[in-house]
Amino acid sequence: MFLLALAGCSSGGSRPADGQGATSAGAAKGWKPAAPDTLGPVVATVAGRKITRHEVDSLIQTAPANMRTQLREPEGYKEAINRLITEETFYRAAVQEGIAKDSTFQAELEKNRRLLLMRRYYDVMLARAPDVPEDSVRAYYDQHPDEFTVMPRARVRHIQLESKTKAQRVRKELQKGAAWDATVSKYSTHMTTKQTGGNLGWVTRESEIVPGIGKAPPITAAAFELPVERVSQPLQVEKNWHLIKVEERHEKTLQPYDAVAERLRSRLRMEAREAYGKSLSDSLRQFYNATIFEDSIRAALAPNKTAADYFKEAQAATTPVQRIQLYRDLIARFPQDSVSVQARFMIGFTYAEEMGEYEMAKKEFEEFLRVHPDAELAGSAKWMLENMEKPAPTLEEGAPPGGAENAPPPDAPSTGPPEGK
Repeated sequence: MFLLALAGCSSGGSRPADGQGATSAGAAKGWKPAAPDTLGPVVATVAGRKITRHEVDSLIQTAPANMRTQLREPEGYKEAINRLITEETFYRAAVQEGIAKDSTFQAELEKNRRLLLMRRYYDVMLARAPDVPEDSVRAYYDQHPDEFTVMPRARVRHIQLESKTKAQRVRKELQKGAAWDATVSKYSTHMTTKQTGGNLGWVTRESEIVPGIGKAPPITAAAFELPVERVSQPLQVEKNWHLIKVEERHEKTLQPYDAVAERLRSRLRMEAREAYGKSLSDSLRQFYNATIFEDSIRAALAPNKTAADYFKEAQAATTPVQRIQLYRDLIARFPQDSVSVQARFMIGFTYAEEMGEYEMAKKEFEEFLRVHPDAELAGSAKWMLENMEKPAPTLEEGAPPGGAENAPPPDAPSTGPPEGK
């Protein structure tokens, strides 16, 4: 419906200029080409804009090679014209709608602009790179003969049979003049090659693998001993028996330079371009001082945890040393969070109560009071400084059940972070 409405709007009342095929009175309204222009005949119009043969041919040139012949047939050519008409109508509708000012379109435009600039820059720089010299291609060929050596090979056909007796009988028929292909079709049990004259392709001395059969040492051995076009004796490969015939055989040969030069030149050119591209990238990174921050990468890859999550993780740690380190990590990540205040107190508390490291605990509590003098836990920190090294009172002296080590200092923190954190 959108396209129909748009077509109605674009065609209503518009007429071509004189001399461009205006219709005579009484004829159906519509523009028709009168004569070809410099870009070929006009094959269609959209809101007065001419679509010429040149434009259609340019579109066809962008199609895959195997489709171009079809697109040059009448129906295919019309399909190409309709493609251009559709593009033009959508383009005009987008302009009329003001899509060019749309923020999403602008973002995509900038993104594609960046990509096109980068690609064009790379193409320009690559075009300046020297091509592979001809003498380098020849030198590589001379220095790497193994890459261009074709190992001994034989092209083999076979007939697969279920028993040695059957194979001997079929061999006698062939020796009496039976046609090979007809015999394969009549007797072979190898369904893959039964209708192709038993063609197995090429086999080599270096491999015991035969295409379509698998590991078959008797066949590969016979392929290099049997005279060409002679039928072999029955050969057993696992549960089956085979008769083979060698169609042609070649000894080890070095491919001539002229036969491989173009392929080798293309490969060396591609390798040279890859090396140039890497060198260009490395030099640009150095020129623009590109730097990677490993610490930031680790932080970026870390789970998105809250301060409370880190506090809980520290509480669950196995050893006091691990807990202290996790508390310190929490403070470093969330220095302004209220949970960090509690974590800083717990460092001193852990040193004193769990490790008996009173000097370390003293330093931590003093640092706590320096940084957080007005915190709710400031009183607990002062109490710890005054009492952590004193012996625990006995029950007779008024200690709470369970021992003095279970009596928290005034305002001591809970084992978890404050609620809501």
